[in-house]
Amino acid sequence: MKWMSELLMPVSSGRSSKLRDPGLAKIAQGGYGLWNPNDETLILLPEGRILFQRAEDFLLRRLEAFRPQRLDCGASARGALDAAVRLIKRAGDLPVLFAERRGDKLRLLGLHGDFEASLEMANDALRTVGSAVCSLGARVRRVDRLTPAGHRVDLLCRSEAPLRGEEGLACPDCGWTAAFDSPCRVGEEASDAAPEELREVATPDCSTVEKLCGYLKIAPSQVVKCMFYAVEGRGLAAVILRADRHVCLEKVRAAFQGASVRPAEPAELAAVMGDSAGYMGPVGLPAPVTLLADSSAVGVKNAVVGANKPGFHKMGACWGRDFKTDFVADVTLLQAGDRCPNCGAALKKSELRSVAVFRPVDPACLAEPSLTFFNGSGKTRVPAWSAEIDLTALLSAVSEYAERWPSEIAPFDVYVYWEGDETPDALAPLIDALESAGFRVVGDDRSGAFENRQAEAAAIRAPQTVCLKKGEGGWLFNVTRNGRTETLSPAQFAAQQETFSATERRPFRT
Repeated sequence: MKWMSELLMPVSSGRSSKLRDPGLAKIAQGGYGLWNPNDETLILLPEGRILFQRAEDFLLRRLEAFRPQRLDCGASARGALDAAVRLIKRAGDLPVLFAERRGDKLRLLGLHGDFEASLEMANDALRTVGSAVCSLGARVRRVDRLTPAGHRVDLLCRSEAPLRGEEGLACPDCGWTAAFDSPCRVGEEASDAAPEELREVATPDCSTVEKLCGYLKIAPSQVVKCMFYAVEGRGLAAVILRADRHVCLEKVRAAFQGASVRPAEPAELAAVMGDSAGYMGPVGLPAPVTLLADSSAVGVKNAVVGANKPGFHKMGACWGRDFKTDFVADVTLLQAGDRCPNCGAALKKSELRSVAVFRPVDPACLAEPSLTFFNGSGKTRVPAWSAEIDLTALLSAVSEYAERWPSEIAPFDVYVYWEGDETPDALAPLIDALESAGFRVVGDDRSGAFENRQAEAAAIRAPQTVCLKKGEGGWLFNVTRNGRTETLSPAQFAAQQETFSATERRPFRT
């Protein structure tokens, strides 16, 4: 049993105007932490430390099948990787999952003796963490994306104004979520129009899509633009896409198997294409140029393309007849207005909160030459994956979506307060019944207006709240849990505790 008068838990009935993140504001409002606007950090108070520790413990319990090994790597810059280099020596040491807490981040490093098995382990861990987070009430979605460090998977959820958020896309109907660099499947809609004759037209001073569309009075979707990149070991590459789309450089790099890719320099372009900047197209490209088509350009009919000479474009260009390539990939960014792959609704921009980041192939481990093990015949590299779970983001997401802390992570199970300043004679048997059932109890023994104490009880967000009110025949208990409030007599409440079991019982920690 704990009393509020003994706790450093400054509960507030109102939300700080300086803290825009709605979930984080509720954590601070509940007295679990103090918001420091100077460096935008949350100073954890005692019950907040318990909340974060229980969230970590809960995740690792859900990952129990992977036998996570908790590490404390101190000031080691590379953390668990340094431990892995020193611990992994033979096949019998694998597989293993290291877990390390750094500030409010829970970092995982999984290692296996087989590459395919390592990927499967990473995917299983991803599903486990995603399921665990969803079970707490946070509505997270898996979002695949390409980054300079390679493929990664984020667990994202929508939020009003997340502290460490990013702008992305979400479906207003089904809630499907994506980052701008997520996989994109935009194809040309089938057209019944007859193919037109390819013809060259003068387009003076139309070196941009905007000027070209204004001059010809057409929409950007009717234009196939051609953008040139220098690819390490491949020379120049021309990337074609519908002009209403935008190139994702990381997707282009992935299409070229991770080779270094950058926009071509004017001198490089002139050496191959001549003086045709702003008017380049896929028809009649020189042989040394590699043509890569985005899926949005495949099947286009009667499009406008550059004529590869200044001041001219070609109209009526058709895929398969005038230009074509077998090198087709998704190389564009998703954008607002694209159709949701689940329900077909138009995607809208949305603020997204990143709860976790998984890297199926960890780039730091991949670059570490000493991360090897003896497989019976010689040394071989250790395949590794990694993850970082943002506990602040996780708890902010749970706080934003759920009315109360789930019992799996709550610092205590039941919050008790009463009407009036006099201690109720029913309080002692109430607490006995709760503690006998294994509940961790906090009681509000402070004085003050009942309305304020009621507002603070809601801000604390305990899994179960009991308010003692004086009735005609004695004290009654207003019990709130699972989104429902019911009024019970002391006898009814005591009988209920005998059958009600909290998810987990743990002693208080400070």
